[in-house]
Amino acid sequence: MKKTDMKDERIQRTVNSNAAKGFFIWWALMSISLVYRTLFLKQHPSQWWDIAAIWFVGIYFVFIAHATKGVFDHNFKKYWLTLGIGTVTVVVTVNTALFFIMGQINSIAEAGRFVGESLIGAVASVGLVIAVAYLLNRRWRRKSGIEEENENTDPLMNRSE
Repeated sequence: MKKTDMKDERIQRTVNSNAAKGFFIWWALMSISLVYRTLFLKQHPSQWWDIAAIWFVGIYFVFIAHATKGVFDHNFKKYWLTLGIGTVTVVVTVNTALFFIMGQINSIAEAGRFVGESLIGAVASVGLVIAVAYLLNRRWRRKSGIEEENENTDPLMNRSE
């Protein structure tokens, strides 16, 4: 008779906790590395794009895993609105500060143009992320039976005239 390995819930929770801590350490070190290469070594992004790509793949994996398992289901609109506004603000501020420190912004006009470009890029990318999270969350709700799949799920289509 073959013995099956059953994992105790406490052991599994400890393993998951350690994995989350390990991912956070990896994320923090990669972030510090990217900032160090940009600010102190003044390297061009072509010299560290591979590190940034690995960082983005790790972040996207966790995001997709959370979205497909319903982690973002509670207070979805409030959560993503807060996260979206905060992310856009931080991205625009940090990008402008980094490029100013690196000496690539020399005048107020350049700063204004750069802020505008950063704002457009940040809003577009955060909007895309929120749309993907919404669609994956909706898919999870349908799969788990929380939400029924209707032919006309668009609220604008279900209005009574």
